[in-house]
Amino acid sequence: MCESFIHFKLPPQCDLKEFLLSAFDNLSLENLEFLCILLWRIWFRRNKWIHERIWLDDELCFSWAQLHQADFLVANYRKGDTSKEMVASPWQAPEVGFVKVNSDAAWCSKRKKFGLGSVIRDYAGKVLGSVATPISSSVSVAVAESWALEKGASLAKQMGFSAVVLESDCLGVTKALESRNIHDSDLSYVFDSIYEICNGFDMYKFSYTPRTSNQVAHSLARLTLSLENDHIWPSGIPESCNPLVFADSQHVSSA
Repeated sequence: MCESFIHFKLPPQCDLKEFLLSAFDNLSLENLEFLCILLWRIWFRRNKWIHERIWLDDELCFSWAQLHQADFLVANYRKGDTSKEMVASPWQAPEVGFVKVNSDAAWCSKRKKFGLGSVIRDYAGKVLGSVATPISSSVSVAVAESWALEKGASLAKQMGFSAVVLESDCLGVTKALESRNIHDSDLSYVFDSIYEICNGFDMYKFSYTPRTSNQVAHSLARLTLSLENDHIWPSGIPESCNPLVFADSQHVSSA
């Protein structure tokens, strides 16, 4: 994402209007969104200095903007154009030699609790293991989704897999993980843990998938809301999730 701004050429001696018009013409939607959030933060920094004599450094402003863009992407995917959710999108199996870890987080506002679910499958759609983690915390959705990925990656490491695809339906988190540009934010601690685990794999990839192809992990995450403690199924998954696993395996078989 930073690269786009580094190579963004501005007209010589342009004013603010020309700058914004040039940005609209040349930046992708994603980078334009980021620019708007960053400008908002710069204005906040200016007011913080004028009124409180507190200065926020450049890196903190940039990291804050990245974190809030991640949350923005999450919110807009979950609550925005639901037509994307209605289009059936089957689960995609990993290539031979890889396992795929699908993760998701579910929130229960009544209990103030997140349920994290991760399931590991092979190229044939066979479940190799799953993990459920309930957390009572007021963290953001992006942080919870990141923790779900971290739990899945940790289980894959414990089980000795060496080539892993880490997949989530949280677009903001997967993009942030790929960019490696999050610093000094609520996400950085979780990301550092994910990267540390992934460095133990021979090969790994981060992947985004729509909710419609992440139903098994979503079902497991919702089930986790009824649990009080972590639970690992070393070679399977709760029985209630099996119909969704079967449906996904049918798509693999017919592919």
